[in-house]
Amino acid sequence: MVTAQEIDSRIVAFKNDLSQIKPLHAVRKHIIDGNCAIISDNSYFELRQEVSERFDVHTNEVLVVGSSKLGFSIAPRKRYRHFSVTSDIDVVVVSDVLFDTAWKRVHQYWLHGGYWENAGEFKKYLFRGWIRPDKLPDEVTFDFALEWWEFFNSLTSSGKYSAYKIAGALYKNWYFLESYQLKGVCECVNDLVPGGNPNAN
Repeated sequence: MVTAQEIDSRIVAFKNDLSQIKPLHAVRKHIIDGNCAIISDNSYFELRQEVSERFDVHTNEVLVVGSSKLGFSIAPRKRYRHFSVTSDIDVVVVSDVLFDTAWKRVHQYWLHGGYWENAGEFKKYLFRGWIRPDKLPDEVTFDFALEWWEFFNSLTSSGKYSAYKIAGALYKNWYFLESYQLKGVCECVNDLVPGGNPNAN
């Protein structure tokens, strides 16, 4: 895990890029590519490999995002706050095949009269191209949710990668992942550069 001083340096580098390169390029440079601030390069690869093997996707379709990747948050209420003991390691899987499998199973659950309290929230995120596991039907009655939670809970309890909670989310494809991350980066740009980034186009 990087030190607080190193996280401060990463924040400076991130802010500098916000005023010099396109927001999408900043997303790819700082969030999609590069190392993970919270776990070592070797552990990061092993984590991605274990997730990829479990869900039969390529290692490159698994990555860590959020404050665990950057070392700091870009969420509006926590912007530039360092990763802390209360933070999670957020893993995303980018796979249209797995996404469609999960979506189909949710649809079949609904067709057979399944009801769940978070159905409206699930649909909202589905429209954005990603599946939030906490919005799925209850794991007691929905096998996909049970399998998902059991796997990521096992990663957390194993302690192999860190002492922090490891959570997972599922994206349809890179367009939707980048679109979601781009929104947060553009908000950071607007905070730093009045009128937006002159290099945005």
